[in-house]
Amino acid sequence: MEAFLAVLHNLVMLVGIFYLAQLVVGIFNWPARENNPIYRLFRFLTSPVTKAVRVITPAAIQDRHVPIVAFLLLFWLYVGLFFARLCTKYPLLCAGA
Repeated sequence: MEAFLAVLHNLVMLVGIFYLAQLVVGIFNWPARENNPIYRLFRFLTSPVTKAVRVITPAAIQDRHVPIVAFLLLFWLYVGLFFARLCTKYPLLCAGA
């Protein structure tokens, strides 16, 4: 179980880094960011998560905001997996008093 949580934790971190890298690359030339091949690569790598978040979000959320929601969900999943790994490694910390 600990190995599975470690792999999942690192995968979530990697996709989060892809989102941050996509933002940084897009900032350099925001109007023409779709013409940048590096930006398109990061968009391709994050597209499965973006599509999954689009499915679970209500229609009131605009498509341009879905990557932000996806990043925030990944952040909280990362924090949750961090504490889950901590509890599996040190069960006395999570046992209570």
